[in-house]
Amino acid sequence: MKQQNKKLPNLNLNQDCSSVLAKYYGRKLGNSHRRCMTLFRRAAWAAASFSALSFSGTAHADEPPRWRLDAGLTFSRFEQQVKNEVGGTKGDLLVSETQFGLLDSLTYRFWGPLSAGAYFQLDAGTREAGRFTGLDANQAAVVAGTVGGSYLEFWTGPLVRAHYKTLFLELGYGLYGARSDKARDDLPNQNNSTQGALRTHPTIAWMLGIGGGVPIDERFELALRLQYRVRYYNRRDGEKLQGDLVHGTQNFTSFAGIVWHIDAP
Repeated sequence: MKQQNKKLPNLNLNQDCSSVLAKYYGRKLGNSHRRCMTLFRRAAWAAASFSALSFSGTAHADEPPRWRLDAGLTFSRFEQQVKNEVGGTKGDLLVSETQFGLLDSLTYRFWGPLSAGAYFQLDAGTREAGRFTGLDANQAAVVAGTVGGSYLEFWTGPLVRAHYKTLFLELGYGLYGARSDKARDDLPNQNNSTQGALRTHPTIAWMLGIGGGVPIDERFELALRLQYRVRYYNRRDGEKLQGDLVHGTQNFTSFAGIVWHIDAP
């Protein structure tokens, strides 16, 4: 079996043999090491560049748009009645309530997941209730003492919204809130007038909403929202309520609507 002899450099008797061998073999190993390090650096640079591009693309895709316009609608109908049997003759309704609502907002994303803007909300409907007094000759319910009437309420003010992907949480303040309610003729102001609209308390008029969206395309999506609203009315026609009374109201309302992501800087 043949042995391959390595050709060593000429030895200088004044040099240490170990240092000469280290230089000889180190030079050969060093070339390979440098090539490996060069390849490693290139691969690391390519991986880092790809990761940066991927992260940038993902962040851009998940990033909410700057401008967002929301429009939502709600509708509800509630009835109560009394009959002598299931499917019997229909008489007067004990309670009848119909409500229609419109909610619009325009917001601008100013930092990360946070947006701010303004909203307005309009609610209209009728609400009536009475007491059951008995059945008539046709076995239909008779209701007496019915009270109620139509109402119209308008809100507007600032809005702050936090986004997480297609989910959102929003908080709004009722900077201006007025309610015209024919059923509330029992709340006169200090001038004994019941003709004007009820006005919201300056510090207790808040709206909290939570919801999510389902994309339709790049610019539009369907949005579902559950809203909680609390307010106190303490004025009517510019005057405080008689006896410094306050009239409190709270409600939960669901909205379905459209979101338009506006392509603007």
